[in-house]
Amino acid sequence: MLMAQRSQRAAPPRAARLLALAAGLLLAVRAPAGAPIGVSGAWARPTPPGATTAAVYLRLENHAAVADRLRGAHSPRAARIEVHAVRVAAGLASMQPATLTAAAGERVVLEPGGLHLMLSGLAAPLQAGERWPLTLEFEHAGAVTTSVEVREAAPPATPQRVVTLAPNLTELVYAAGAGDRLVGTVDTSDYPPAARSIPRIGDVERLDAERLLALRPDLVLLWGDGSPSAQRELMARLGLPVRSLEQHTLGDVADSIEALGRLFGTEPAAQAAAQALRAEVADLRRRYGGARRLRVFYQVWSTPLYTLGGRHVATEMLAVCGAENVFAEQTTSAFAVDEEAVYARDPDVVALAGSAAENRDWLARWQSRAPLRAIRQGMVITLDPDLVNRMGPRIGQGTAALCERLAARRAALGGG
Repeated sequence: MLMAQRSQRAAPPRAARLLALAAGLLLAVRAPAGAPIGVSGAWARPTPPGATTAAVYLRLENHAAVADRLRGAHSPRAARIEVHAVRVAAGLASMQPATLTAAAGERVVLEPGGLHLMLSGLAAPLQAGERWPLTLEFEHAGAVTTSVEVREAAPPATPQRVVTLAPNLTELVYAAGAGDRLVGTVDTSDYPPAARSIPRIGDVERLDAERLLALRPDLVLLWGDGSPSAQRELMARLGLPVRSLEQHTLGDVADSIEALGRLFGTEPAAQAAAQALRAEVADLRRRYGGARRLRVFYQVWSTPLYTLGGRHVATEMLAVCGAENVFAEQTTSAFAVDEEAVYARDPDVVALAGSAAENRDWLARWQSRAPLRAIRQGMVITLDPDLVNRMGPRIGQGTAALCERLAARRAALGGG
């Protein structure tokens, strides 16, 4: 069983312990009537639809002259309430039952990443703004009832210790002028060069919770629906303050830079970067928007064969360049596709968005099959995935590279 953390004192001899206990009991008897245990600041996060568990955090102070222990808790919002503690082992975070005790005069804080009350059997999700009663039963103090507020864990007004869980988020923070706030990120964050010296906490699929907690972040940035559900679940278990940034369009990228500027108090730098990106995209649209339309198959993986749908920003980038995605009607951002479907759509151009080695391998695979018209005619372009697939400030540079390569293919066809 885990105990609430407190400073350790040397244990007195048995006789001294008995005298101290007797004195404490006398003081407890003589203590004036009132609340021997004070409870304050109880709160819980909103829960998503279907959730049946939640955590409650609070502060309690033992005003009595003797130690006390929580025997149980109950609330109309939950079928069962237990004391849990977050434990990290081998980089993985888990919750385990714990014992909550408070020495005489001690203040105990139940907070994200540590001790908390785990509610199970919620009849309905917790909604932001609601309040409900929670009763704590102590061995000596008896029943203490408090009110729990449901709210998000708000990050500080200007976060100073930030962790990003995707490489595009790292680039966005730097573009917003707040790269010096980053204290941790994932293995794939490699741009700008300064980002390579930021401490690593694992990859997108597996984060080291122990390293993350050791960094003491006051804000963790998630990439909207691009973040795996496991990331979100881990942040909830650790109780860390999070903010999610969503980007589906080129405009969303510029908007995210400005939003980070407001968050970090770096508006001038963020606005300049966002305006530069918007101007770059507008110029490309003017230059290439009226060009001869090219139908493009956009490949991002080979085994299985993966492409991008209409919801992915690549479709908008192609439109800026005067082209169209042959799978634009698909609402999924990325999905597996049969080769036969690619042959049936007979694209004018095949765009390969992998590493240099991957692009060579993918092209060889296409060339080893029955000749696709675009492959036979040499209508293939290669792209740097860090520029065209990352929803970061270099997306304008990636769009420019796409437009230029498509323009070269048009010229090869004899079209403007």
